[in-house]
Amino acid sequence: MLEIAFRPDRTSDVPLPRQLADHVATLIDTGRLAAGTKLPATREVATAASLSRKSVAGAYEILAGRGLVTAHVGQGTFVARRPVDGAMPAAPTAPAPRAFAWSGLFARGAGAPLPPALLRSALGTYPFDFRGGRIDPASLPLQDLRWAFGRPFETRARLQAVATHADPFGWPPLRREIARHLTARGVACDAGDVVVVSGLQQAIDLTARLLVDPGDAVVMEQPGYFGAALAFAGRGADLIGVDVDDEGLDTDRLARILRVRRAKLAYVTPATQCPTGVPMSPRRREALMALADEHQLPIFEDDYDCELRYAGPTLPALKARDPGGHVIHAGTFSKSLFPSLRLGYVVAARPLLDRLVAARLVADFGSSAVAQAALATLLATRGLERHVRHMRRIYAARLAALDAALSREMPEDTRWVTPRSGLLVWVALPPRTDPDRLQQAALARGVACTRGDVFHHDGRGDDHIVLSFAALDADAIAEGIARLGAAVREAGTSPARAGVRRRATAGRTRRAGGRAGARRKNDAVG
Repeated sequence: MLEIAFRPDRTSDVPLPRQLADHVATLIDTGRLAAGTKLPATREVATAASLSRKSVAGAYEILAGRGLVTAHVGQGTFVARRPVDGAMPAAPTAPAPRAFAWSGLFARGAGAPLPPALLRSALGTYPFDFRGGRIDPASLPLQDLRWAFGRPFETRARLQAVATHADPFGWPPLRREIARHLTARGVACDAGDVVVVSGLQQAIDLTARLLVDPGDAVVMEQPGYFGAALAFAGRGADLIGVDVDDEGLDTDRLARILRVRRAKLAYVTPATQCPTGVPMSPRRREALMALADEHQLPIFEDDYDCELRYAGPTLPALKARDPGGHVIHAGTFSKSLFPSLRLGYVVAARPLLDRLVAARLVADFGSSAVAQAALATLLATRGLERHVRHMRRIYAARLAALDAALSREMPEDTRWVTPRSGLLVWVALPPRTDPDRLQQAALARGVACTRGDVFHHDGRGDDHIVLSFAALDADAIAEGIARLGAAVREAGTSPARAGVRRRATAGRTRRAGGRAGARRKNDAVG
């Protein structure tokens, strides 16, 4: 059978017959299917491409309508010969290079392109940037960083150590310091229980590769971290969203799901839920661990932003109470220092760590030894600890400035949760706000923020936005939120959203238009 190598994109808005027709048209236009070539029968194409015969027949009809194929009863469908007019034939020329038919060659596990909403949220530079993943460079400990990153080059012995480092589990001094560092989270471990990775995203991706097969169910918070959703979806997982309220993941809902559906993994952010900022309550933590034991459900604990807490005691990690070894605990230093550092860690049962290191070697042979040595120095000398204490004070002041600006500048019926940790504020827009018009109006005023639908894998969330206060000082926050408030008012009412009841925002919420200071203690979540 002639192989046309078509893979349908079932996430696309383009109908499947049109996708197949466009693919075959490309093969014809580039000369890969010559005139007179007989196309495979509809049954054969349907079987090879996992389509219905009706979809394939529809594609052939589209091609015939374009004049690219001809159908002969009892014989089949053939690539049409191009009409030749009466003019003298042109002198032969070298054939043009043929375009490569990449669309039909991607592996089934290659995943789809990045969602448009995510791309729109990530691109561009704006003076009032409230998107996540940004920092204020002026707040970094320049002297400590200069000394720590230069120390591996102070002597030839130190240079030789980093130049010849080959431990796939990570730089041994850094692993020891991470194990010591985790005692503050209640996690009892030693260097042998720690693997260094290139950031939390790699930890999530490696775990997905090890545990998730196509069609497996993976439980995620809803809304939840988009990077985890991308990693699991890229493995062909069936994502099951569980709503978040003022105690974190709804474990009662999770229990009902697990009674009827086998889940391969649960992904949670219990210290600072992403993006709402709500911590998981002790009651829900106990319930989650009990469900993990009952259903033999591994839990991926994303402990990002755990150190950036501004009020109340820090809750211990789930891993701190994990006698059965259900929890895969992962953390990062990118949030407390800077995003491009790309260093994180995983603490888990040894069988998983051994497989994780082997899977990691397929892609790369480890993180930069220089960066690992520098981070080990910062941890050993308490330089990172001093920096985190300094940043808590700065971020607490910026969160207060953002909270006051939202109360002062945003329209009525704007609601948000004031978090006690982390760098994000989850904001519910006034009912009927048009999210596309809001984004355009905000960008026109130099304000960038992240749309809420980025944090939903089911298309919801566009009635929210996410604001990060990490990169802007108090004056810039005040000006930026004033401009954002004007953009929300300009976005006006979306007729298509009229009459839609807004889902309750997780946690005890704030409303714009009230006295900011009078209710702050009652409205903080933690």
